[in-house]
Amino acid sequence: MHRLLLILLLCASVALATPADPLKPYGRVVDEVAAFLMSDVGIGGYRTNDGLPDGYPVPPYCYHYGIYDNNRLWSPIGAYPGYASISYPGYTASVGIDAFLDYYLYNGNLEALDRAMLLATWILDHRTPPGDLYGNLPYSTQTDAVMGGGWDGEAIMTDKPAMFGLRLLRLYDMTGVEPYWTAAQEIGATLLATQVLTGGPEDHGRWYFRVRPSDGLVTQPYTSHLQPMIRFFEAMGERTGDPAYQSGADAAFAWLLANPCNPASAEYMRWEAFYEDQSPEMQTGLRDHYSAHEMIVELIARKPAGWRQLCVDIMDWIKGEYLIDGPGTYVGDYYPCTLEWSGWPVATPASTMQFARTSLLLYQALEGDPLQAASMRDLADGMALVCTHAQNTRPGADDGRMYTTIRDIVSPYNNTSWYEQNFNVVKYYLEMMAIDPAFAPDDELHLLSRTVEITGIDYTIVGLPETGAKDLSPSPVGVMYVTVDGSGEETLRLPADFPDAPHTVTAGGVALPYLETDDGVSDGWTWDDSLQVARIRHSTDPVEILVYPGLADAPVAGGGAVFSLRRVAGGAAFALEMSEPGRVSVEVLDLRGRRIARLAEDRALPAGVTPLRWDGRDAAGRAAASGVYLVRARSGDRRT
Repeated sequence: MHRLLLILLLCASVALATPADPLKPYGRVVDEVAAFLMSDVGIGGYRTNDGLPDGYPVPPYCYHYGIYDNNRLWSPIGAYPGYASISYPGYTASVGIDAFLDYYLYNGNLEALDRAMLLATWILDHRTPPGDLYGNLPYSTQTDAVMGGGWDGEAIMTDKPAMFGLRLLRLYDMTGVEPYWTAAQEIGATLLATQVLTGGPEDHGRWYFRVRPSDGLVTQPYTSHLQPMIRFFEAMGERTGDPAYQSGADAAFAWLLANPCNPASAEYMRWEAFYEDQSPEMQTGLRDHYSAHEMIVELIARKPAGWRQLCVDIMDWIKGEYLIDGPGTYVGDYYPCTLEWSGWPVATPASTMQFARTSLLLYQALEGDPLQAASMRDLADGMALVCTHAQNTRPGADDGRMYTTIRDIVSPYNNTSWYEQNFNVVKYYLEMMAIDPAFAPDDELHLLSRTVEITGIDYTIVGLPETGAKDLSPSPVGVMYVTVDGSGEETLRLPADFPDAPHTVTAGGVALPYLETDDGVSDGWTWDDSLQVARIRHSTDPVEILVYPGLADAPVAGGGAVFSLRRVAGGAAFALEMSEPGRVSVEVLDLRGRRIARLAEDRALPAGVTPLRWDGRDAAGRAAASGVYLVRARSGDRRT
């Protein structure tokens, strides 16, 4: 009787809380959650690698998956007798690195880049012993600030190293820090050596899920989460030229097609074994949808025969098992949302945002196909909307952090906020903006997607167009970025209250042409007036884009005097080209925008080409650290 009364009261309490619109713009949610992650609030918990108060201080999310509303870091879990705290470093660090790196590209926040590097370095300092059979791999569980334990016991999970390896490759591309590449190679070698390449289709190409690193003892054999291995192996194969990586990726993909994707297999739709908090009773037979979502992503990328129908079948299975698409006791009117997994059937922001991302991606991938359904887009819209209501507003915790569950919006349920929920919310909102720029803020300038990694980005660009035709006092909004090899394709959304298109788009100091029709090959830029979206394709960099408020007739890229700077001879030698003489300043900057050296200061130069060279030393004559640097030239109101 008391339980029935509670249910009735809960339903009544949310009768007026039906979300018809986002509580906040999506970009604001991302900013607030990211600010929480970088606030380092937390007291009373393990903050060192051995529990000692004076060693290895790190942000609290390195050692705890949860934080109480009063900011206490102790996270006792009844299912883990004897442990005061528990966290899941392999997974949380992987999604955390993605969230921080994507946030850095989204708005140039350098602290986010630093946080991604800190997380990666911390994991590299806490791996399995290099002499183990499964050596040099991140642990999947950490208990009381010591790696291992929990339901893993002495084991680790084999999917988490591949997830982490992919993030190491991102970091290496973006920073050039050699230990990231070295560690990626170590992880790749271990995974190559431990892939199952014997037996029939039920075995060939897979990895065992839970294994003891020292000798490979299998404590949980099955997992369908092989998608990170496929992506990691393909990336390693491209970089190393070792055909074993591509062969391993193909074998893993074939295993997925032959087992959970195969209606004739006993393992059909057996999307199982991802989560770390699986007791022995949970380790067989309880499904989850994490790898099911990732399989849809992989099918869209690879496009094997019949991929469209298979994607729809998997999505139908996910919806049938986990979708909440109507009012209920525990979510009130905050739906659609999705349950976390069969071992803990509670809806969370992380699982809901993952579903929203995948549903939006599938909707776009099926463009023009009869299988495309408006409900796919509707679910993505609805889930993104619901999660704007899922920020913790309880006293002491109203600082941007997410609730652990959707149920918490309705009535207090979980007294901690899991760090992984926050990382996932940032990650998936930004991924949705990349898939469809309509989700991005329409009053700000943001880079949303790229085909190759960005090694440096600067949103503080200011300057004036080259014309004296009118008053040019308004400062432009702009961005300049550098890619890993100088080429790439990027998508940016521009502020809606600015003129219809960018005024200046250059690559390597040379104006990129505006493309009336995009042939998919030519360098240049296109403009989508309905979304305020510019798409850039270039073969050199840095790329610079400027827009000016209230100056609809400002110069457009393609006209004006020549003023360009380009690297020559593949080293630190440059050529500055000017069509008219002028006084020029040239400086070397690091990726934080700090001046390292001057190559010229208000120097009078003639028209034509002037060679310049940097000797690799800073202003004090010291050798600059290895890394990526920007060279910027200015002459009056011209810059490159």
